[in-house]
Amino acid sequence: MGERRIFVAVFKFVILIFWTMFQFVAIALVFNSFNISLIYYFVFFEIISVIFVIHLNYKDKNTSYKISWIVLILLIPVVGTLIYIFSMIGIKRNFNKINKIELDKDVFPKEDQDMLSSFKKENKIRYNETRLIKNISDYGCYTNTKVDYFSSGEDMYKKLLEELKNAKKFIFLEYFIISKSKMWDEIFEILKEKANNGVEVRVLVDYVGSLVVLPKDFKKSLKVNNIKLKIFNPFKIILNFMLNYRDHRKITVIDGNVAFTGGINIGDEYINEYKKYGYWKDMAVCLKGDAVYSFTIMFLRMWQSISKKKEDFSKYKTSCKLEKSQGIVMPYNSGPIKPDGAAEYVYLNIINSAKNYIYITTPYLVIGYEMTLALCLAAKRGVDVRIITPFIPDKKIVQILTRSHYDNLLDSGVKIYEYTPGFIHGKTFVSDGECAVVGTINLDYRSLYLHFECATYLYNTPIIVNIYKDFLRTIEVSKKINKDVWEKRSLSKKIVESILRMFAPLV
Repeated sequence: MGERRIFVAVFKFVILIFWTMFQFVAIALVFNSFNISLIYYFVFFEIISVIFVIHLNYKDKNTSYKISWIVLILLIPVVGTLIYIFSMIGIKRNFNKINKIELDKDVFPKEDQDMLSSFKKENKIRYNETRLIKNISDYGCYTNTKVDYFSSGEDMYKKLLEELKNAKKFIFLEYFIISKSKMWDEIFEILKEKANNGVEVRVLVDYVGSLVVLPKDFKKSLKVNNIKLKIFNPFKIILNFMLNYRDHRKITVIDGNVAFTGGINIGDEYINEYKKYGYWKDMAVCLKGDAVYSFTIMFLRMWQSISKKKEDFSKYKTSCKLEKSQGIVMPYNSGPIKPDGAAEYVYLNIINSAKNYIYITTPYLVIGYEMTLALCLAAKRGVDVRIITPFIPDKKIVQILTRSHYDNLLDSGVKIYEYTPGFIHGKTFVSDGECAVVGTINLDYRSLYLHFECATYLYNTPIIVNIYKDFLRTIEVSKKINKDVWEKRSLSKKIVESILRMFAPLV
């Protein structure tokens, strides 16, 4: 990591704590200067707390998310209220510029109406799923796109290096984590060569995700090699709870006709060069063809929101005719700037429309009432619902929260497995041999409500069977959670799980 970067991270965190305390003291001094008893200070915040609880209850938010905030505000009125106030202010201030971009519709290509008409006749349920995605995320359906599925980071990485070496016009990288690693070193060597030979190279990285792991002299080394860099939502020395809202996407776009996405960040654990939590199993897809343009748009819109300079989207739109491509491909994104949550809605719709099976892999299973109900009802109506989570966690507290959801799911007939060789980080859905989703979206509150995410919806593409088979192979090395055994865990564990679940949406 580097001692200096760790020191800087700790220093900034300490500054944030002191700045928060300063604001509390300042308010108290104002009360004191008017000879107002501190008891009235706390009564004042109790009244404010009640007002914001009413405000929260009125808002069209996930019920579990609202309850967690309400509990926090009522338990610690001063701190909880201020955190909520500043988080709301932060959302409006920091994401106003992104909202403006959301209104810019002219960059989206028109969908093929003949294709949509044929699709509607062929499978109305899946057609409706794509209309849902289109209406809440703006991104449309494509044919003329070939998709490869990778069941490990190692396989994806080989293909990524190959495609990067073939770049002729531009390379866009957008990642939650870029860490000092063999993986980055090899990618950077290619980026340097390409940038110094006229290829446009841009890198966009999340501030918090990469805070203490960025390679040494990262900014300087990119700049001297003609590589453009933007950092999403960096720390500012104010009470900035926008640090809670991150760019969790993983996107590589090459020349406008090749794109990669999935769970894989840039770091050695993702390609098992570094055994951090046993074997790290991840999944990704590579797109070639027309659908890549959606990822180009996603990247440029985020870049534009940071740079505040208008991009020429048409400059990066390319076309290629593939000899063989089957099925429908639909990249989409989600984030906290819209009331409609594409991340959750797409998952819910696939679960609710499943007839035979729905198979899910997720590193975190921290879900609210709506998602739990959908999974339970699917199992109760006879759908084979199976979920794989990690046996070896990367965050122990999140594993406790994940396991706290097992009871209701097991009672309803959902089959749960824990991946024993290590940590499973892939985020996949596959249902009925017809549709699948591969992307960056975890089954937790952060991915579903707080983070900027992306995924690819697939219908009737050849790789759906590969995703299905990979799931079955993964089950073979996973431990099935037996309902009778699980219910016998200690009372203390059940109490801890119950307490943590009250604050699960805020973790």
